[in-house]
Amino acid sequence: MSKPNNIQKHLFWFSGILLGLAYLSFSDFHQGPLALVAFVPFLLSIQNENSFGKYLLKTLVVYSFTIVIGFWWTGYYKPIAVLVCLLSQLLFLNLTFVIHFFIQKKIGWQKALILLPFLWSLVEWLTQPLPHNLQVLHLGYTQANMQYFNQIADFSGLWGLSFWVMMLNVLLTFSIVYRTQKYLFLTFGWLLLAFGYSFFKIQISPKSAIGTANIQTKVSLIQTNIDSYLPLDSVVLNQTFEQIVSLSDSAVRTQSPDILILPEATFPLALFQDSSLFQFTKNAISSWQTSVAVGYSEIIDNQRNNYKNKSLVFTPQMAMMWDSLKITPDQIKVYEKEYGLPFMETMPYLSDYPSFQNRILVGGNEPHIFNYLSSKENIFNVALTICWEQTYPQKVAKLVNSGAEYIALMNNDAWFGKTPATKFLLNITKIRAIENRRSVARCSNGGLSCFIDPFGKVYGQIPWFTPNISTNEVLLVTKKSFYTQHPDAFAYALFIAFVLLLSWFYWQSHQNTSK
Repeated sequence: MSKPNNIQKHLFWFSGILLGLAYLSFSDFHQGPLALVAFVPFLLSIQNENSFGKYLLKTLVVYSFTIVIGFWWTGYYKPIAVLVCLLSQLLFLNLTFVIHFFIQKKIGWQKALILLPFLWSLVEWLTQPLPHNLQVLHLGYTQANMQYFNQIADFSGLWGLSFWVMMLNVLLTFSIVYRTQKYLFLTFGWLLLAFGYSFFKIQISPKSAIGTANIQTKVSLIQTNIDSYLPLDSVVLNQTFEQIVSLSDSAVRTQSPDILILPEATFPLALFQDSSLFQFTKNAISSWQTSVAVGYSEIIDNQRNNYKNKSLVFTPQMAMMWDSLKITPDQIKVYEKEYGLPFMETMPYLSDYPSFQNRILVGGNEPHIFNYLSSKENIFNVALTICWEQTYPQKVAKLVNSGAEYIALMNNDAWFGKTPATKFLLNITKIRAIENRRSVARCSNGGLSCFIDPFGKVYGQIPWFTPNISTNEVLLVTKKSFYTQHPDAFAYALFIAFVLLLSWFYWQSHQNTSK
């Protein structure tokens, strides 16, 4: 075993740069491979580190670089957001390595490193539900564009991708330190495992992933381009309605889709509380004879600025029969956004306290599935989900388990401008598609609006910050992936393996000490 030299000891900060770059998302260059080696400098530097203070300082430096480089775009939304991201995420990000330090003190560097991928994924899984977790720093997201390596997510979910990435870093570290063929073969085998599984699913047997699905629905995405930072006055309202109506009318006349999907909070007014807006919407949908997935905001308490972010599929059948059947809004199935962006839409742990945007999202909790008819009278089932909810793996799995044949994601990514944020969030959507083997129709104000197939491949993308239409066929899938049916199974297996290995290593260390 070779000892770390002075260069290796002092290059730990380079891990932060590599990891930060791995999270950034650009169109022409995929940085996912950087994550496969990002932790190696840090892991080498802690080989003989016995001082907890120095160890902790190294982890703080690494993660500070990671967040500033990889997530600087949070400051575009609000300058304080970068500081919020740094402080709120460092707490649980450092938790993994703090635990690892004490394990290393007990059983040694090599055995502790073997346990690190288990520990890493378990901490990600356990801290994911915490209200202050922004949900963006999970290691598996760096592999969203690595299509021939990330298909394992349909079995293991995001946690398996994180485990795979961290284990590869560990094997590479061992290859450098021990310089034996054994670790080189293990490293190559670990790469081959993910590649072989992914190649099989994509090229050899796609039916093993999506079943015999061959039914498609024709979907039109209506991408608006409204500046999210403009005050909501009559000019902005008129511009919004003009884009929605003109684009929707054009899509219906020229493309004849089964459904139109509009962005998050398409109408910045309460659809059922504004009689003029409701009558206009009802008449338009009746005239188009096309179902529309529409979102809107509804103020609950003006004084406290409490609001709900809602969406529904408004069918032409409902529009035409509304008056004759005397339908009332409380009889209509409406989906309410459950999860918002922490600190900006909700205030973690203080649900009654306004966020930094001086508003409070009142979340729903029911995973509604909507159905609509095609022109050929086929019934299709779609789940609507809104913006930041895409970052919650179990949420999307719950929607698919409820019967969704595909997912319609309604977004407003214009808050982040032309920064890597939009493309990073698109990467998150890709992982959700692969995990659940469901097509995703992604529609966002400002973009990026596109379609994603069950293998994470993007098609029909609209250039960002242009009002436009994209119409494509969307594959409907009823087969459920292992992850969808058992979203926590892989994490449970990791926990059992971690406990058993830790116990075994501790017993070995104790035996050696006794001798």
